[in-house]
Parts: sequence; C-alpha cells; structure tokens
Amino acid sequence: MNSASSSPSAIKDALISAFRESLVVTASISGDIPSLLQHAYSRHFREQMPSIHNNKSTSAPTSAPSLESLLATLCKIHLLEPAAQALLDRARSILTSGPPLSMNVELADGEELPIAMHTLNQGAVWACLLGGGANPDLEDRVLNEAREKQPHMTDIHNRIRKALTPEAKCLWFLCRKFFFSLNVAEKDGESYQCPVPDRCYHHRMYMGRLFMLDTRHHTALTRARMPRALEVYSNTWTHIARTPKGLWGWGYNEYGQLGFESSGFVDPTRLTFPACPKVAELEASLPAWEKHGMVTGVSIMSGQTFILTPAGTVMAGNKANWFIGEAERGNRRLFTPVAVPTGFVPDHIMHAWNSAVILSMGDRQVISGESWKGQLGLGHENDMSGFVDLPFRVDRIMTPEDDFNVFLSGRQLLFAGRVTPHIAQSGLLPGYSEDDKCLTATPLRFRESQGVPLWL
Repeated sequence: MNSASSSPSAIKDALISAFRESLVVTASISGDIPSLLQHAYSRHFREQMPSIHNNKSTSAPTSAPSLESLLATLCKIHLLEPAAQALLDRARSILTSGPPLSMNVELADGEELPIAMHTLNQGAVWACLLGGGANPDLEDRVLNEAREKQPHMTDIHNRIRKALTPEAKCLWFLCRKFFFSLNVAEKDGESYQCPVPDRCYHHRMYMGRLFMLDTRHHTALTRARMPRALEVYSNTWTHIARTPKGLWGWGYNEYGQLGFESSGFVDPTRLTFPACPKVAELEASLPAWEKHGMVTGVSIMSGQTFILTPAGTVMAGNKANWFIGEAERGNRRLFTPVAVPTGFVPDHIMHAWNSAVILSMGDRQVISGESWKGQLGLGHENDMSGFVDLPFRVDRIMTPEDDFNVFLSGRQLLFAGRVTPHIAQSGLLPGYSEDDKCLTATPLRFRESQGVPLWL
C-alpha cells in the first residue's frame, strides 16, 4: 500500500473489503477472522465498522486462491494502531499457520505453552468456567432429581432453572479444552445433592475446588471460599472439608455441630478447637500446609459431629452430654473432648442416626448414646455421660431405631431395646413380649426355614 493509499479513507475501505471477503472465504476454517478484522477497525478508528449486509452465501467451499487473495489483501494493510495491528497480524497468522489449538499442542524443544486460559490445567479451567457462570449440568440432573423428590416444590424448581440455565451450557463448547475439562471433572470429580422439603442443596468438586448451590441462599453455583478440599464429609445440609489448612465447615448449624454458635446458613468457616487444648496444640505443631494430618476421621449425623485425631476424639452438637460427660456440659456448642477410658485413642467410628456411637481402637470398642430403653445393650437404661467399654463385639449397627438397635456381631444379629410388636410376633426373641425391654444384647433366633426378615 503506497502513501496515497494509506490515508484513513483508504484503510477503511481496505478493512471493509477484507472483512466482506473473509465472510465467504473463511466460513469453513477454524478461527474467527471476520471478528478480528471488525475489532481491528474499531481499535484503529475508535468507531464501529459500518453494518455490512452480505448477500453471498457463506457456505461456499473454501479454495486456495480465495484464501491467498484474502491474505494478499491483508498484507497490503499496514500503519495501524498497535492494538489494531496485533489483531490484523493474528488474522494473517490463522491464514498461514492455522488458529492456535486448545488441545494436543505440539511444542518444539525448549518451547513453552503460550500464556492463555486454555493452557491452564483442567481443574483451573473447570473452576474458571464455573466461576464465569457456565452450567456444568448438561443433562439437567439437578433439576430432574429435585423434581423427583420434591414434585410439588415449583419454587425450588424455578430457582434451579435460574441458577443453571440452558444458555450457560454453551460456554463449555467454546473450545475443545473446555469441554474436555468438563468431561474429566464429571468422571473424576464429586457431586452431592440433598433435596429437602423447603430447599435443595447441591455441590460439585473437582481437584479440590468446590462450587455449591443452596436454593435459599444462592442464585448461582458459588465457589466455596476456602483452601482446596482434600475430602468432604456431608450429612443432609451440614458439610465439613478437610484441607491442607485445616477443617472448614458450612451449611446449617442449628445444633452447634460445626463447633460454634450461628443462625441460618453458614458460609465456609475455619473450624477451631478452643476447648480441646491437645487437638489445638497438635494442629499448631503441623506445618502451614499440612494441617490435614491432624484428622483421621470425621462423622456427621443427626446434628452431631465427631472428629477423630491422634490427640483424641472431639465432638460438638446435639445431645453432647451423652458423649462428653456432665462436667463439660457448658461446652456443648464448642468442640469438646469425648469422655473415653484413659489411653483410648480411637481409629474408627460407627455413628447411627439414632445417636448410637461406637468408637474402636484396634479390637477394643466403647459405646455411648441414647439408652433410656436399654438400646445400647449394656444391661441398663440409665443416661450416658461418656463412653464405656462394649461387652460384646460389633461389626456394624444394622438397624438403628428410636426404641432399639440391631447389631451385627460376627455371624450373629444382636437385639437391644424395647421389643416392638413385629419383633415379639416373629418369635425372634424367645421369652420376650411386646413392650418388654431387652437390656442386654441378645441374639435373634432364626429358624432354619425362616430366613432374615426384610426389615433387617
């Protein structure tokens, strides 16, 4: 382009002509050259390119001469503003070398990946897309499950639709790396959903990054503001994550099961142990990014949280006095050491919804919980104020009920608690009648032809 043709009007005409030509000749190649030319025009002239009505078909097959002609036209345009020239150069590069790839990029020796979003690792790409509003639920599973379990809660269904819109699914198809990251997250990530009568809670996690949706408190999938989670423990709508920076809890905390007092929905909050000096000391002794090493197990159930650590077991929440002892009743809203025999540091927990809790240390087991009908099998119906040694082996709490427990012990089923009508009528407990209290764990007696009842 000579000096005469580098006037503003000549450059305008050249860009408009190149744009018009690109609509046809680049229709079947990757890379959005028409948009690059439009933006180059806008950045150079500080105005929008005039609207162009292209009457030619954009589905015509691309031929080498037409691409060469467009490239020659672009090479004649120069002396643009730097920001505009960069876009023009990118359009030329696409014509000569093809568009930059988001997958399977081949590198020469010593060459590094370009700094771009699509070169981030899969977890970072996935988190960026979700943070930008992308809908990862391509098959509408969240809405379908809510409809199935809450068929009449149309308000909750509408909230889910607004948070996870069909239009927001399109973001995953902007490039192959985005869609690949979504598929890997679906395969290797975790998801959790708990529809209850008045709300729906849902979260998704991949490579430690967790996004949650509570229809009462969120209008979109929201990033949990906490360090990357290594593991998440959930019970209905209360959740605790084990992270390299310690434990974080969120959700509902009506019984103080997160170890502090609050009301309503709790955002991710660092859990602390002011009433547990040994556990606090252990956590403080660990390096800054290795705090997860203090936790060997977590169990959340029925408004109670138990945390197992090498420095002992602590709990907070509902009916805490059964586990921490009467002397510590004032600390029931804080994590408090459980009352166990001296030197007992459990490595496993069985936690039933009726508050029967069994802690194991190797072959030794201790138990506590509700006992007012003798359902712990200890030979009494007194209130518990800490854990005591279990006089029989329990491999699993099979059937926890308000009035009784059925324990699996080896190859036997042991019954303890109030004898209900169906137990009395079945003949499984010879010598016991309806409403009797079976205070000592007693084997259920099955006739050879009787089999195991379905309710077990």
